[in-house]
Amino acid sequence: MKHIQLFFICLGLLLAGESQAQMPAGRTKATIVADALAQLPAETPQKYDQTIADLVSTGEEGLLDLIGRMNPPGKKSNEATEYAISGWTHFVANDNARRNVAANAFEKALQKPLNKEVKAFVIRQLRTIATDDNVDVLSSLLTDEQLSGPASMALASIGTKKANAALLDGIKNTDSDPILLNLVNAIGQAGYSAAEPELLNLFDKSNSEKSQKVLLTTLAQIGTKESLNLLRDAAEQINYAYDKKNATAAYLTLLARLNATDPKLVNKEAGKILSFAAKQNQQSLKIAVTSILLAQPATKKETVLKDALKNGDNVYLSGILNVYPFEKDKKSVSLIQKELSATKSPQKQTTLIYWLANHEVEGSASLIARHINAPEETVQRAAARALAAIGGNESLLALAGLLKSENEHTVTVAKEALSTFKGDISYPLASVFGDCGDSGKKAILELISLRKMESQYNLVYNQMSGDNAEVKSAAATTLKDIVTNRNLPDIFTLLEQSDPAYVTPLQQAVNAALNYLPTEEQLQLLSERMKNSSRKHLYYPALANSGSPVAMDIITKAYASDSGVEKDAAFNALTGWKSFHVIYPLLDIARKSKKNQELEKVTEALISTIGKSDQTGTIKYLYLRETMQFAQTDKQKNEILKLLGNTGQYQAMLFVAPFMEQPSLKEAAALAAMNIAINNPAFAGAETSAILNKVKKTLSNPDADYQRQSITRYLTENPNGEGYVSLFNGRNLDGWKGLVENPIKRAKMSPKELTAAQIKADREAKESWIVENGELLFTGKGNNLCTEKQYGDFEMLVDWKLYPGVEPDAGIYLRGTPQVQIWDTARVNVGAQVGSGGLYNNKQNPSKPLVVADQKVGEWNTFRIRMVGERVSVWLNGELVTDNVILENYWDRSQPIFPMEQIELQSHGSRVAYRDIYIREIPRPEPFKLSAEEEKAGFRILFDGTNLDKWSGNKKDYAVESGNIVLHPSKGSGGNLYSNEQFDNFVFRFEFMLTPGANNGLGIRTPMEGDAAYKGIELQILDNEAPVYEKLQVYQYHGSVYGVIPAKRGFLKPVGEWNYQEVIADGDNIKVILNGTTILDGNIREASKNGTMDKREHPGLLNKSGHIGFLGHGSKVIFRNIRIKEL
Repeated sequence: MKHIQLFFICLGLLLAGESQAQMPAGRTKATIVADALAQLPAETPQKYDQTIADLVSTGEEGLLDLIGRMNPPGKKSNEATEYAISGWTHFVANDNARRNVAANAFEKALQKPLNKEVKAFVIRQLRTIATDDNVDVLSSLLTDEQLSGPASMALASIGTKKANAALLDGIKNTDSDPILLNLVNAIGQAGYSAAEPELLNLFDKSNSEKSQKVLLTTLAQIGTKESLNLLRDAAEQINYAYDKKNATAAYLTLLARLNATDPKLVNKEAGKILSFAAKQNQQSLKIAVTSILLAQPATKKETVLKDALKNGDNVYLSGILNVYPFEKDKKSVSLIQKELSATKSPQKQTTLIYWLANHEVEGSASLIARHINAPEETVQRAAARALAAIGGNESLLALAGLLKSENEHTVTVAKEALSTFKGDISYPLASVFGDCGDSGKKAILELISLRKMESQYNLVYNQMSGDNAEVKSAAATTLKDIVTNRNLPDIFTLLEQSDPAYVTPLQQAVNAALNYLPTEEQLQLLSERMKNSSRKHLYYPALANSGSPVAMDIITKAYASDSGVEKDAAFNALTGWKSFHVIYPLLDIARKSKKNQELEKVTEALISTIGKSDQTGTIKYLYLRETMQFAQTDKQKNEILKLLGNTGQYQAMLFVAPFMEQPSLKEAAALAAMNIAINNPAFAGAETSAILNKVKKTLSNPDADYQRQSITRYLTENPNGEGYVSLFNGRNLDGWKGLVENPIKRAKMSPKELTAAQIKADREAKESWIVENGELLFTGKGNNLCTEKQYGDFEMLVDWKLYPGVEPDAGIYLRGTPQVQIWDTARVNVGAQVGSGGLYNNKQNPSKPLVVADQKVGEWNTFRIRMVGERVSVWLNGELVTDNVILENYWDRSQPIFPMEQIELQSHGSRVAYRDIYIREIPRPEPFKLSAEEEKAGFRILFDGTNLDKWSGNKKDYAVESGNIVLHPSKGSGGNLYSNEQFDNFVFRFEFMLTPGANNGLGIRTPMEGDAAYKGIELQILDNEAPVYEKLQVYQYHGSVYGVIPAKRGFLKPVGEWNYQEVIADGDNIKVILNGTTILDGNIREASKNGTMDKREHPGLLNKSGHIGFLGHGSKVIFRNIRIKEL
């Protein structure tokens, strides 16, 4: 599809704005509509305005097109279409001209034979913009039970005399209960009081509870005193209760409406109800009726209030206080205040206190404060909360005074209230501190901490010199929330002189104060302090808090040199480190330790650090595996095995499997292996099957039967092929050989020369590459080590480790070509700071990794390398660092990468180790070959399924996968792919597969720049049957010369199947044969002599020659077996 753009239909747009859109150049109305729908919802709201402007530019025709695309319920989704129509409606709502166009289109749609649900949607849209001009068409729909609801509400929204009259006529002319109810509801929404007589008449005839409810509700909304008797009788029949007919609510609603026109009548009715309510003790009814009376200007509000205050029912009092703004009436406020002073009822006191506070009645603080020491807890809490809400000095002093109480509940109430008090409360708290008991002092300290009152530092600090242990402890805990760097000298002194009980909170205070300083200043200050301290270990947590590598180094050295309490403090500081990098000193401790107790302790720390980290599963696997050698107890080993089971790593599955031989570990090992395998179908293969079969025999937990069933299902559903195969057996160099030259030079050697050179290289390799502890180690001298077998497409797993030394460097050659880079990121002089995993020797394509994911030199890393065709993806420690990048042929950059070659471990003059080297070969389709007939006819191949060497353009989105060219649009359209050569007259054959809604194009005789549809010729490639394309112009469908000559439809294979197409370009004659049927055969010169069908200029239509191209339009499309014969 030509020019399909990605649009965003934003539901939040309410106004049309002032932009004026014209018809977008070069697109038909149907194309604009299809463009807007094809990609909904879009990525960004910024495109919304332009999208709607484009849609609105199509006018009535475009809106009718959109409505025509809506599907009946139960079929395909209408989400995108409804977005577009709703957006259109709101866009034009404030523009009279466009509004009329849309309303007319909706009217025409309603006169078409559309599905009722679709019509209902259209009516709801029309409701938003309808005027008197639309009353007739809406009135005509009132006789339809399914459409009368939305139609009547649309008329109610119009709200004019004509619209209201139409509703009333509808009521008079219908015998349908459902329609009648819809119309009555609409009358109520419209507030059309002229309908009252008809509704009263209807109620007399109605026997339906549902109908009576609707009629009562509507009469309450529109009625006069003529409806009063009916509504009163209905309410009296149910004793003013609340029922399904809503009679009582309707009666009260009508009374409230009549208040403005006939207050005497309302007073009379209200008196009867109040009398009844009093006898029946219906407080809610009394409140509702009284609220109606209070709305009358003549009602004496204080009289009503007096009655409520004397009534004795707290529910009634609360209700009355809430239905009228008595706070605006001075007499009423005075009554309430007097009652609070006089009453002895705790319930009434509580109600009045909260009312005074909630309405911020001036002068209430002193009155409420008198209840601050009330014996009833509810009153006291109400008073305290009220004072906190009112605020002011009087309230604050009253609450602070409560803290002096010996009653813990009273102190708690005061503390809770003061915690919410607005403003500075520090000085009143300080003033009463000395008069408080322990509970009060602790409460004040907690408040100082909660509200971070730095001004009260001295008060808190002074408590540290007292003898009261409880207060002293609370003060120590408070310091961390109020200290700044200015207080550090004091806190340092306290820390060094403190009892052990207070060390931890004081260390927290030190950390809090240091956080005000830059890391460098923190370290300088701590270093100076520690120089003069005999208790240096007290500052280790502060060093850890800084997170500085320098601080980590200081503590690590301290651990190595200290003993006793100091050594324990250093260790505790390391285990509390926030950064995952603490793994390195912890491992150093473990590797140097000879003591079982120390190893047990550091193993616990390692397990905790790894387990709680947010590192990738790959990194967790590497360090859990490293930690296992230090584990001292079965508990630790089982915990490591459990964590390994959550890493999702193939190597982790292989690592845990042998532990199934140990009785105390076998269950955890079996579960770990099972979890890894079952959650990773890609690991299926002979090795995985063998492990899972052993797991089935090992499991013995209560869920073992279910787990065995899961294993059986996994083995059944996943292919039991070879899977990953080990390249290194951990014992010797079987399967490996020494390096003889590069692939190009090797190919030129005679068999005799090659054999002699290989013997020499193998001999040297055995000296340079040795096996130690199951690891393959390069000693630092010698040449590359190579696989004996050659590989094409594959996925490779390998753990590797650089050793510290001079210029650590290595790499992995893929198909004999350098290389996936491995190096020490500290070597910034050679650019190593970018990290490992890039394709170092690339010149034209990306060579640097996407992120730095290396671990520290001396620790294990792991690669997952996937190579398909000429493209490489690399994951380093679980992070994607190279994303489907072409690996260039270093040995001859004019040639593509070798299709099959050996894998090499690079020698680069520094020690490097490898382990767990596995490879899974990816089956590669055989290169496409011409048939004997095509070969004889003179065809040649432009794409054989292996590479894009004969093509230029967007080789990132157009990639070779399983022998096909696959377009994965990463941005926008996905760009174009062009043949390197130019062609004039030819026969072009190819196969293609469409995805749902797919859209592409075949450019011929086109330059590489500009729009091929106009600068050259574009032949459509399109999913003709996609709903979004059903309204296109005939020259826009598959096979058409876009905009010029239409193709016949109906010959595409279903989506997901391969289509065969042949294009013959011979002078001005273009012929397209699809799946054996000629769908286009025309002369472009003749077709365009009087102008093209799309009324556009096509300056490149008669080009003599040009490139062939696949033209991306934002969809995934697949191509294969591309060949050409020049004529």
